[in-house]
Amino acid sequence: MPKQYTHDEILSLCARLEKTYTPAVADTLDDLGFMHQTLESGFAPIIPDAIVAGPAYTIEEAVTKKSTKLAEYDPGFVAQALNAVFGSMQKGQIIAITANGFRGAGAFGELMATTSRYVGGVKAAVVDGPIRDIRRILEIEFPVWARGNIPTDSIGRIDLIGVGNPIFCGGVRINPGDIIFADRDGVVVIPLPDVDIEEVVSRAEEVVSAERRSRMEIRGGSSLLDVYKKYGKL
Repeated sequence: MPKQYTHDEILSLCARLEKTYTPAVADTLDDLGFMHQTLESGFAPIIPDAIVAGPAYTIEEAVTKKSTKLAEYDPGFVAQALNAVFGSMQKGQIIAITANGFRGAGAFGELMATTSRYVGGVKAAVVDGPIRDIRRILEIEFPVWARGNIPTDSIGRIDLIGVGNPIFCGGVRINPGDIIFADRDGVVVIPLPDVDIEEVVSRAEEVVSAERRSRMEIRGGSSLLDVYKKYGKL
């Protein structure tokens, strides 16, 4: 059984992950037999150079059954819903949201980004659905990876289905606490506790070092065949 880590230990390992890149982690997971941990293509970062890693905080949404204006909601229900979303966030987490295929409204926007960052200490979001308020999200430098963008409000169109449960996001099952790693290439999910995150991080660091050596030798004039014979990989 993989070693159990404290939240602070996980964040420290995530900081090491952020010095690698998603292809190295995807290759490492492939070698360990976990070959379906990369979210489908189409998750574009609104901050191109952002690199983030952290434990998943899962949120599930879906198209509403009955449209209701914000003024018609019971204040107690609204308070309960907000507490459900933001009340158990932890520093360094990454929000993972699925809208269950609905693309008709923003599944994430400015208010959620602002509250997540400044109240919950969350560092980024990955949204399987469109987002809105991008300019204002950029003002607080909150990294988001999303399926697209749309100006339409979620009120009356999207319901909150659940928080802190397993979800499918970009074709990958994400459990609360799984490690999400995202950069310009895309998003990879490290499935805890099925794998030892320290082992994944160490292997990914080795991949990065090996690829750096190969790259430098090829740039120095070595042939691909010579590099492959020397290191056993490119």
